Formats: sequence, C-alpha cells, structure tokens
Amino acid sequence: MGLITNIDANGRIQLPLAIRYGLHLLPGDKIAVDQLGDGTIILKKIEEQETLAATEISKIGIMQAAHG
Repeated sequence: MGLITNIDANGRIQLPLAIRYGLHLLPGDKIAVDQLGDGTIILKKIEEQETLAATEISKIGIMQAAHG
C-alpha cells in the first residue's frame, strides 16, 4: 500500500508532499478524478493543452445542441 492521507470535513484530500513534488503539482493545477468499479480512485494532472482541448470540445457540443 502507498502513502496514507486523510479527508477533511469539506471532502478535501491533501496529497503527500512526495507526490506533489514528484508530479510537479502547484497550487491552481487542475486534476482529473475518476473511479474504477473496484473503488480505486485515479487522479491525473491535466496539462494546459488538455484543458484547452476539452474546453473547445465542450463549446462544439453546446453549439451543436443549440442548433440541433
């Protein structure tokens, strides 16, 4: 088993310092969260390019729905 951390009353999780440093995570970075069927939680740092691409895809979907 890896490092252990707690969830606070607001549902926040503090990532251990070693993980933050290892992934070069900084305040304000975006993290994608997913859950597997076995209860495993996956966290992935979202790079700026991925954020911009997801925003563009969302805009296209909204425009298509509006004109659909």
